[in-house]
Amino acid sequence: MTSRYPAIASDITKLFAARNTHAVEVAVLQPADPFLDMAGEDLRRRIFLTESETGLTLCLRPEFTIPVCLDHIASQAGTPRRYSYLGEVFRQRREGGNEFFQAGIEDLGDGDIAQADARSLADAHALLSLVLPDQALAITLGDQTIFEAVLAALGLPRGWRMRLARAFGSAAMLEAALADLANPTRNGQLAGPVAALVLNGDLEGLSSHIAGGMEQAGLSASAGRSPADIARRLIEKAELRSVRLSNEAFSALKDFLAIDVA
Repeated sequence: MTSRYPAIASDITKLFAARNTHAVEVAVLQPADPFLDMAGEDLRRRIFLTESETGLTLCLRPEFTIPVCLDHIASQAGTPRRYSYLGEVFRQRREGGNEFFQAGIEDLGDGDIAQADARSLADAHALLSLVLPDQALAITLGDQTIFEAVLAALGLPRGWRMRLARAFGSAAMLEAALADLANPTRNGQLAGPVAALVLNGDLEGLSSHIAGGMEQAGLSASAGRSPADIARRLIEKAELRSVRLSNEAFSALKDFLAIDVA
């Protein structure tokens, strides 16, 4: 390590080695297009750009993830594979310096996604524990797929899973959805053939019935939602109203949402 590196740099590289990563070197000068393609043109005003003699737009590396992944693809290395890096990145900022150090791990190609996610959390916790030894650390998970997996395990129908997933991250929306789930409303507006088709979940039959009614009324399906869309929504709403979670399942859902590791 040169004198430009922070004093703790050698400890970080030792930690990365102990966590079974391959240390990589990334060129400071990088093609700019991959960064602009991923982050959008707004990034252009925040990176340092130049141009090669051949007209290629280059930039000082603003981060490591993209070049590490591109180098992995170019080398045709197999997966799973874990890379680590530590070095300077360059961005134009209103406050603070334009050059700062970035350290991290790219964990690629592990087929066991849950294991890879857990390992990434452990990597981050280990690194922060090293550089901030006197700080109390808290982990906040915002991965919606974990929540969706819980909903699927509880056996909730698609409509409820979608509604709760949409509410994830909004305490007010989630509270309202859970209240409806605990005390589902009853709807007696549907009657006759429509009610029977909805009750049986007959999407094809209900779509045909709605299409016939629209045709008789002189309504064009192209002017709004299709008969199939209307039928699907009616069946989903009926499923939402018919769901009755057991006390154990509802308690498990509330326990999951109450998890706080801080």
